[in-house]
Amino acid sequence: MEKKSKNYQVVDISKISDQDLADAFVFPKTTNSSAEEKREEAEFWSDRRKQFENRTSEQKIYTKLLQLKFQLEEYIGNYKYEEALNFGYFLNEYVSRQEKKDKQFASEVDIKPAVLSQYINNHRKPTEKFVVRLELHSNGMIPAISWFKLVQKDKEHEIMTNQDLRRMESKHVKNHLKLAY
Repeated sequence: MEKKSKNYQVVDISKISDQDLADAFVFPKTTNSSAEEKREEAEFWSDRRKQFENRTSEQKIYTKLLQLKFQLEEYIGNYKYEEALNFGYFLNEYVSRQEKKDKQFASEVDIKPAVLSQYINNHRKPTEKFVVRLELHSNGMIPAISWFKLVQKDKEHEIMTNQDLRRMESKHVKNHLKLAY
């Protein structure tokens, strides 16, 4: 079997200007008239608006939950603590963005409605089992670890700011280290 060789031209690119290189590899913008560009853009946004308005109920809920996921991830990745953005807030948003009643959601994750209410109102800390159920309920959209990090962020703030706890526990500490700092 005989090999056919292709002839390639070797070019010294050091002799080609940056502009010529860019022109060779970048697709030039077609020169539409300003009126034509505006018409195309208006058409694009009109089509986009129609798609947005014609979303199914399921697509709307998915979008709302995706927004919540990004908001939650941004918050837990941020060092700043905001008391209003606690576990209960995000759990309440998760339930309400699905347009479900608390009782229905509690049933779906096999907890009593009163327990759900305690979680939402920050009267009870969620268990590991519950955050795993949240992950499973969202079909993995919002991982259990994200819910857990949110709980931890609340706990970190509580530990850092609880002066009463420090006063009470100081009674149990003897021989404090006396180091210069």
